Amino acid sequence: MKNLILILSLLFTTGTYSQLLGGGSTINTNNNSHNIFINGQIVGQGSVAGIKIPKNECITVQVSGTGYITEIKKFCRQKGMPKMQKTEFIALSRDDSFDATFSSDLANNDIIVNPRRGNLDEVWKNAVRLVIENFDALEVNDNDVNYLRTSWVVDTFDEFTIRTRLIARVSDEDPIEVRFKIVSERARGQVSPRDDERFRAWQRIMRKYEGLIEEIQSRL
Repeated sequence: MKNLILILSLLFTTGTYSQLLGGGSTINTNNNSHNIFINGQIVGQGSVAGIKIPKNECITVQVSGTGYITEIKKFCRQKGMPKMQKTEFIALSRDDSFDATFSSDLANNDIIVNPRRGNLDEVWKNAVRLVIENFDALEVNDNDVNYLRTSWVVDTFDEFTIRTRLIARVSDEDPIEVRFKIVSERARGQVSPRDDERFRAWQRIMRKYEGLIEEIQSRL
């Protein structure tokens, strides 16, 4: 009995929730695949029961799922702080920026093309023509070194901002080699595309560019 009391005491004083004696609160989510974290540690998927918060302590609950907006909530056993109910239901909303994109290993990586025909000037003209058919504005277009970079195309969603640009350059002249890169970055919130520090590379590409990769490989 003393050993059991000692174990429970250690669990409670370290802020760890306990399922040993039953009872406690339950967290349910709107999807069985959603991950539930307590104080940064994953404790289950979809539903977790037996959560007990030590007196005068708090816990941070995070629920996340692929294609959904992460929710973070804090619950306490302290006066004036948000308390955890017997049953807490945390529903995640769909991430519309996720639904508007597709996953691609080629996002932010070079797409290498070795044209089957044409000289360097012809190949580069075709490359430029292909780019401006898919992007309205060029930020840099240097025909002397065969390099171009489009301006950012911005797509804004409820929780995120996505910016996309295309970079093209001739990396070798004999044999001719052209490299394209679709740069895809995402920032939380609705921000200006000039706020570089807010954006992070994202391995998803806007669906409106879904056929661009195949077009690059087939037309040059």
